[in-house]
Amino acid sequence: ICGKSIDLDLQKTNIDHIIPLANKGKDDKNNFALTHESCNKSKQDANLTIARSLHKLKSIQDDVQKRENRLASLKDLLRQEGGAKYEFKYTIEGDIIKYSFDDLDDVNVYEAKIFIDSMSKEKSCFINIPIEYVYHDEVINPRGINSSINLLVKEFYKGNPQLHLTLARIDDNHIKVFDGQHKAAAQILLGCRTILVRLFID
Repeated sequence: ICGKSIDLDLQKTNIDHIIPLANKGKDDKNNFALTHESCNKSKQDANLTIARSLHKLKSIQDDVQKRENRLASLKDLLRQEGGAKYEFKYTIEGDIIKYSFDDLDDVNVYEAKIFIDSMSKEKSCFINIPIEYVYHDEVINPRGINSSINLLVKEFYKGNPQLHLTLARIDDNHIKVFDGQHKAAAQILLGCRTILVRLFID
């Protein structure tokens, strides 16, 4: 669960159900794993993938709390997972935004339609963004990640849809997430390397 080795002479262990019985896992040797006892207690009814994801986040949260005496945020998770590296290169032609991810050796030029809100006149588009181009907006939304992320990770793992997209803005050629950081973090914890965002242009 924690990814660390088990010393059978020094540490207490448990036999764990990889897929919990409560989630229709089987009481079968192919569904058993040896775990640290403390890891198994913290896992509760989560399956192994979810438990590893949440343990990874807890390690980041504990480290940030110890070093900087604050809650970990999307910024800290992105740093850990190789995100928040590159500037967003784009041009606007009429109601189309053109962009590329050439820092990732992707030579394609992508396009998305720009929508204009009839009341606010805000311009936005919908784009799948590689996490290497995603930053946390510490100006608009400086708060950290709280325990509500646990439920999001479980729901996303089951394939349940997001009903609200992550919102981001372009600021000085950086894509900054200002709403939905928990949704973005849950997806990253489950291994997603791209995040679907509603991107505000101005």
